[in-house]
Amino acid sequence: MNAPRLFRAEAAPAGLRRSEGRTLPQMLRANARDFPGVPALKFKEAGIWHVRSWAQVLEEVTRTAAGFAALGLARGELICMISENTAELLVSELAAQCLGAVAVCVYPDASADELLYVLEHSGAVLALGQDQEQIDKILSCAPKVPHLRHAIFVEERGLWSYEDPRLISFRKVVEGRTAELSPAWVDARISEGKASDAAALCYTSGTTSRPKAAILSHAFILDNAHRLMGALDVRPGGNYLSYISPAWAAEQFFGIALPLLAPMVVHFAEKPDTVQHDLREIGPEFLMFMPRQWEMQASGIEARMMAAGRFRQALYKWGLGIGLAEARGEGRGIAHRVKWRLADSLVLKGVRELLGLTRARAVLSGGAGLSAELFERFRAFGVPLGNLYGSTELGLISTHRPGSRNAHSMGSLMPSDPSIAQPIEAWVDDAGQLRLKTMAFLGYHNDPKATASLGQGDVGYETGDAVRIDEQGELVFLDRLKDLRKLRSGQLYPPQFIENHLRASSLIRDAIVIGDESRDRTVALINIDAEIAGRYAELRGLAYGTFPELSQLPDIRTEVAQAIGRVNQLLDPGARIAAFANLPKELDADESELTRSRKLRREQIHNRYGAVIEALYDGAREIRLEIEVRYQDGTASTLNAPVALNPMGDAR
Repeated sequence: MNAPRLFRAEAAPAGLRRSEGRTLPQMLRANARDFPGVPALKFKEAGIWHVRSWAQVLEEVTRTAAGFAALGLARGELICMISENTAELLVSELAAQCLGAVAVCVYPDASADELLYVLEHSGAVLALGQDQEQIDKILSCAPKVPHLRHAIFVEERGLWSYEDPRLISFRKVVEGRTAELSPAWVDARISEGKASDAAALCYTSGTTSRPKAAILSHAFILDNAHRLMGALDVRPGGNYLSYISPAWAAEQFFGIALPLLAPMVVHFAEKPDTVQHDLREIGPEFLMFMPRQWEMQASGIEARMMAAGRFRQALYKWGLGIGLAEARGEGRGIAHRVKWRLADSLVLKGVRELLGLTRARAVLSGGAGLSAELFERFRAFGVPLGNLYGSTELGLISTHRPGSRNAHSMGSLMPSDPSIAQPIEAWVDDAGQLRLKTMAFLGYHNDPKATASLGQGDVGYETGDAVRIDEQGELVFLDRLKDLRKLRSGQLYPPQFIENHLRASSLIRDAIVIGDESRDRTVALINIDAEIAGRYAELRGLAYGTFPELSQLPDIRTEVAQAIGRVNQLLDPGARIAAFANLPKELDADESELTRSRKLRREQIHNRYGAVIEALYDGAREIRLEIEVRYQDGTASTLNAPVALNPMGDAR
C-alpha cells in the first residue's frame, strides 16, 4: 500500500508579529507600551461610537482584575460569562487572565439548563451576566451550584430590587479594589503568567451528547491568531466586528487574540438588532460569520429583489451574471472588463454597500460548510468570502487565501507562529479521514479519556472528518466520518454536502437528509425560511395565517421541490432525495433541535419527527403531526398541524 501524501503548511509572510512566548494580557501590556494612543476597541451606546486606546484598555483591564481579585478570584479558578459581545465581556476575560484565572463564555441565548451544566461542570466560582435576563438565569442555577461565590451584572436596569447577597454590579467590582491590589500588584500577576497556562474553556457543540470543555492555552489561542494573520495577510490597524460569541473557539482567535497580536481595532455593535446597520457604519476589512449569517445576508438581498420592479430585477440578474463570470475566472478580453466595470458600478457596488462590506479584505464563514453556490454569489458581489475549516481542539486548519477561486474547497493549510509551533502537517488515512500534526489544546476539562481518544504522536490527531486533498493542496470537506451514510443498496452519500447545497436556496433555512442501511432511498425534512417564504407568498397573493399554513402552501412546496431537483442533479442516482416534507414549525435551539451555533442535532430531530419520516418512506401523501412546542419563557403548548408529504416530481 502506498504511503499517504503528506501536505505541509507554507511559512507565513515575512514581517508578521509573533507572540514570542507571551500570554494574552502580556500582549495587551506590550500594546499599551508600544501603541498607547492607538485605537484598540470601539463600542456603540445610544447611537454614539466610543473609542478606547490600548493604554485605556489596559487601565480598564487592570482595574477590573483588581476588582475580581478583591472578590477572591485566584489563579486556576474559573469565571463564567453569559453576555452578548460587548466591551465589558472582552475586558472581563482579559482581567481574569491577568490573575491566572480561566474564562468560560456561554452563548447569550443559552437556556438556564444549559447554563447550569456549564456552571456545574466547569466549577466556576464567579458568574457575570449582561442584564436582568442573564442574571435571572444565573440565580435560578445558584442553589445547585454551591461553589458559585458571586454573580456580577453589567447593566443595572431592572435589578434594583434584587436582594441576593451574591449579587454585585460590574461598576462596583471595578471601583471596589482594595489599596493592596494596586496596578503594580496586577502587573506582577501579569508577569507571572506563562504561555502554556490555560486561558479559556470552550465547550464543543454537543451535537450527539453533552458538550465537552476544551482547555485552550494562551499559546494555542495566539498561534491561531497568527494562522489568520499569515493566511489572510492581516496587517496592523484593520477593523474587525465582533459578532459571534467567544463561547465559540474561533471567536477567541479572531475577536480577542487577533486584535492583540496584529494589532487591530475590534468593534462591538450596539445590540444584536443593529448589527447590520452598525456593519455599514464600520465597513470592516475583516469579518467572520457562521454559514447561517451568510445565508441570511444572501436571503436578505433576494428578498429585496423579489419586491423590486421588473427593470431592477433584470438589471440585478444581468449584473450578477457578469459578477459570476468574473468570480469564476471565466471572463476574458476587453469586452468582459468593460461589462464588469459597468456591472460593478450599476449593481454590485450597491450590494456591497447594502451589506456593509465595501472595504472587506477577507471575510470568512466558519463552523460548518457553506455551499459553493453561496460562496460564488458573494464573490460575484465582489465580497472576498472564504471558508474557514478547523475544530475547537485543533484550532484553525485551512482557509481560502486572497484571490482563491475554488468554491468547492476549504482552502489550504494555514501557517503557524514559528515562535510557538511547527508548521501544520496533514494527510488522509486509509479510511478517508484527515489526520494532522499540529499544536493542539490542553485537553478536555475533567475528561482524560476523551482527550486520549483524539490520538497524537506519529499517527497524528484524528479529526473525524472525511476529507480529500486536491492537487493544489486544498482541503475538500465531504462530511463527518460518523455521518457518512450507506443505504440498503450499498450506495454511500454525504448528508452535510447535500444539506449545504439545499441551503443555497433562499427559501430553505435548514435541511435534514435521512437514510441508512435499513432504507433503500433518501428523504428530507425541510425547514423553510419564514421571511423569504412569506415575501414570496405575499407577492403572489397567496393566503396564509400562520407558519404551519405557510409551510404547506402548494406553491411553496413546488419551489422547494425545484430546489431539491437541482441538488439531485449533483448526486448519484441512488443517493437522490426521493421525497420531502416541509416542517410546520421552525427548528429551535431551545427545543434541542439545534445547537447554539445552529448545527443540527440529528438524533433529536429524528426522534421528534419520526412519524413524518416513516410516512415519507411509506408513500403517504399527508400526515397530521402532533408535537410539543416550548417557548423561551419555559411554557409549552401542543402543535397539531397537517403536513404534506411530497414525492419528488410532484410537490402538489
